[in-house]
Amino acid sequence: MAATDLTTLADVKSWLGRTDTNSDALLASLVTRASRAICSWLQRPLLLPHGVSETHTGTGGSVLVLKEWPVLSVSSVVVDGLAIPQAARQSPGWALDAWNGVPPGRMQALRLRGYLFGGPVEVTYEAGYRVTAEPHVVLDEQVEATAPYGPWASDEGVTYASGTALIATTGNPTAGQYALDSIAGIYDFSAGDLAATVLFSYGFVPYDLADACIELVAERYRYAQRIGEKSHSLGGNETVAFDTTRFTPLVMQLLQPYRNIPPL
Repeated sequence: MAATDLTTLADVKSWLGRTDTNSDALLASLVTRASRAICSWLQRPLLLPHGVSETHTGTGGSVLVLKEWPVLSVSSVVVDGLAIPQAARQSPGWALDAWNGVPPGRMQALRLRGYLFGGPVEVTYEAGYRVTAEPHVVLDEQVEATAPYGPWASDEGVTYASGTALIATTGNPTAGQYALDSIAGIYDFSAGDLAATVLFSYGFVPYDLADACIELVAERYRYAQRIGEKSHSLGGNETVAFDTTRFTPLVMQLLQPYRNIPPL
């Protein structure tokens, strides 16, 4: 599975009712291609957590809408060479419109207090869909992420409730370590951490986008059996018409709330 894939081969095969491996290579390729087509239409290069370095021409105002979303954190704001601090309570500085953690989210504004965006602006921040500090008690040596808004897609770290980080390992974990299981979203721990409270942070693909990708892959896979056909007659008594648009109406409905439309 490529880092930019919006669904998995297993989920596509489940949707299609396939248990054989005859078409695995083709379906895996279609997943990656469909994912890129969706991201291109959304005008969003990446959806999982990633770093962004963004430049703007200052307008002289106090509000700047960032290009990527949801914004998870801002690490630096520089205006005309001057580093702007984060505002604390009513002190001068920058403040970010917060994301509530629920997809699809929206474009977010960076607001200045006591300063203006009066020159070249450089903003460094992290954006993407992430669950942060999801609590779990280690009752077994395997613990599954809850993933309330979409399937688990990338590890962003595990800590104890105290904030102390556990160390990721690819082998059998010992106390203070964790490993990613072969099944996405399941974490392996050692017996030494039983009863400990741990906090998972991880990237996810919103269910809407995962479902849209599955629908598109299934449609493209079936299309190979009817390339160029707009309709098909069954014995002259019944005609089946096919949707030949790039995205079906259902896929469009799922995608529309996530499209990145820059403000005027």
